[in-house]
Amino acid sequence: MNEKKHIPPSALDQLKRDLERLKLRTMLSSLDEALSVAPKTEQGYVTFLAGLASCELLTQNEAAVARRLKAAGFPQVRTFDTFDWTFQPGLNIQLVKDLMNLQFIQGARPVLLLGRPGTGKSHLSMAYGHLAALAGYSVRFFNASKLLAALYAALADHSVERFITRLSRLDLLIIDDLRELPPRPEYASLLFDLIDARYNKRAIILSSNLSVNAWGRALGNPSLTAAIVDRLMEKAHIINIKRGRSYRTDGPDAPPHLDRPDDLSSALPNDSAHL
Repeated sequence: MNEKKHIPPSALDQLKRDLERLKLRTMLSSLDEALSVAPKTEQGYVTFLAGLASCELLTQNEAAVARRLKAAGFPQVRTFDTFDWTFQPGLNIQLVKDLMNLQFIQGARPVLLLGRPGTGKSHLSMAYGHLAALAGYSVRFFNASKLLAALYAALADHSVERFITRLSRLDLLIIDDLRELPPRPEYASLLFDLIDARYNKRAIILSSNLSVNAWGRALGNPSLTAAIVDRLMEKAHIINIKRGRSYRTDGPDAPPHLDRPDDLSSALPNDSAHL
């Protein structure tokens, strides 16, 4: 390839303007250095263009991942790299790792994470969401109570159908921490409409510290909740952390045992309240 000084200035200027118009800004910013290096490495035209295109593609992919992670709305960054695999003796580690291939997203299968508070359910759900965003899937994370409140608020301006339609198009919807809520009869109906819109079409991760049998009480409509559970259970992967320890009270950052309240254990739900 000829040296940069042999390229007519008008042609080089036009190339830079075209790259700017095409929004190939990494190629544009790398062009001068690439032109100066090309004669020394004796690059052919194809190799030269391939190098510039690879830089552009890498930058665009990184930007797309950043956009997907931001759109997901994760409250914190949680990945499998920071997950303590040894903390929960009752965790089905093989299943957790098998699901890391994200085939459940392609198969539009639900993943249910069940267990006491603090057992790592939110960490797992966000870690799966993080993997999905890196892999190119659209992801959205919601705290269950905030999602139900948002759906309920959308009833007021008649935008709930649009909201549910938007959520139904996501590759992965994560609903975290379904628990006891101030009862509203509309909650079960709204959640049913959302689950039904995604049923056998898109994947969902739902975590709860309640037994599935208690969801009806939490949502205020046991019969309609049964229909929700029926749809979620079909083809579901269930990660049930039975008798799990709490990271908050037993983890490395928890206060020393001698400093804890004497009745702390009585404040935690009994194992019998969970699957």
